[in-house]
Amino acid sequence: MKKWKKAAAVLAAAMVLSLGTASFAYAAEGEINVNGMGIVMADPDTAKIYLNAETMGKTSEAAQKENNKIVQAVTKAMQDLGVTKENIVTTYTSVYPQYNYDDKTGQRTVIGYRSYTDLQVTTKDIDNSGKYIDAALKAGATGTGGVEFSVADQSLYYGQALQVAVKNAEKSATSIAQAYGRQLGAVKSVTENSRNAYYVESVSMNKMMAAEDSAAAAGGGGTTISYGKIQITANIAVTYGF
Repeated sequence: MKKWKKAAAVLAAAMVLSLGTASFAYAAEGEINVNGMGIVMADPDTAKIYLNAETMGKTSEAAQKENNKIVQAVTKAMQDLGVTKENIVTTYTSVYPQYNYDDKTGQRTVIGYRSYTDLQVTTKDIDNSGKYIDAALKAGATGTGGVEFSVADQSLYYGQALQVAVKNAEKSATSIAQAYGRQLGAVKSVTENSRNAYYVESVSMNKMMAAEDSAAAAGGGGTTISYGKIQITANIAVTYGF
């Protein structure tokens, strides 16, 4: 029994010593946690054009029927320019009553119905996006919500942005380690904080109206829309030993 107790005491002491050593080693090793961001600029290759059709009618059916005519005419105009049917999408449609309010009686009366439809047209012909807007308006579209330029497949650019993010994270960690007079250790963990994150450049209705005014002043007959590069970003979090 005494030998057993003595052996147990020795084993317990060894365990305490072992745990203490492990704890000390972890504390001495240290960590540096940094974030890295990478940005790559890419030329857009896709334009999404937002169009709308708005009509009024005495009945909801009449308003909807007139709206459908416009949508069909706009769809045909887009197809005549080479846009496939799959790239002409209805994103919103509604029919709702219009009221006249009588201040004296406090009553409201239905005076008609308004039908509204939003269309999204996607094209790779981004340099001539204004041409599609002009054709849609000529076909009967009552307005436009602007144009969005983007990169359809940004995986290549995103991969490049990730590489830049990794380099920037390493630079930050190296600077921190050097400030402490230490050497940067190996990577312990990496977390991707964003995936396929990129910014879409939008051309609003106001910008389009300004473009149309500029074209008119220059004697041009069509809408010209310019665009810039798309910013694609990647963010990572890295833990280094030091």
